[in-house]
Amino acid sequence: MDFIEKEYANVSFAKENFIEKNVKSKNFSRVTFDACDFTRTDFTGSRFLECRFKGCNLSLVKLDGCRLQEVKFENCKLMGVNFAKCEQMFLSLGFKGCLIDTSNFSDLDLKGISFLDCIIRETHFSSTNLMGSDFSGSDLRGSMFHNTNLSKAQFAKAINYSISPLTNKLAKASFSKPEVLSLLDHLGIIIEQ
Repeated sequence: MDFIEKEYANVSFAKENFIEKNVKSKNFSRVTFDACDFTRTDFTGSRFLECRFKGCNLSLVKLDGCRLQEVKFENCKLMGVNFAKCEQMFLSLGFKGCLIDTSNFSDLDLKGISFLDCIIRETHFSSTNLMGSDFSGSDLRGSMFHNTNLSKAQFAKAINYSISPLTNKLAKASFSKPEVLSLLDHLGIIIEQ
C-alpha cells in the first residue's frame, strides 16, 4: 500500500507492509497503526498528531524533520532510530513494552516521557532532558546517559542501567534495590558484603 493522500485523520491501518516506502511530508492525525511493518520507511517532513503504533516494526525509519506530537508506541520494535533528527518543537512520545535498540535520543527535551517495561539496549541519551521521566520495569543494558537531566526520574524495577552520578543530574530520582548499587560503580569504590 502507498500513502497517496497528503492527509489522513481518524483512520486505522492493520497488518500493512510499508517497508522502504516514501512517506515524506504527509500528515497523520489520530491514526492507529496496528502490526504494520515500516522497516526503512522515510518519514522525512511528515507530521504525526495523537497517533498510536501498536506492534509495529519501525526499524531504521528516517525521521528527519518529522513531527511526533503525542505519539504512543506499544509493543513496537525500534532499531537504529535517530529521534534526534525529529522536529524538536512539540516532540512528545511514550513507549510501553517496546524493544528500542541502538537508537538515539540525544540533545532532546523529553521531560516526563515514559519508557514502561521496555528493553532499551545500546541507546544514547546524551545531553537529554529526561526530568520526571519514567523507566519503570525497563532493561537498559548498554544504554548511555551522559550530561543527562534525570531529576525526579523513576527507575522502579528497572535493571542493567549504568548511570554516573558524576556526569548526570539525579536529584530526587527514584531507584529500586539492589540495582541502585550500580550507581556506585562509577565512583571507584569497593562494596563489601
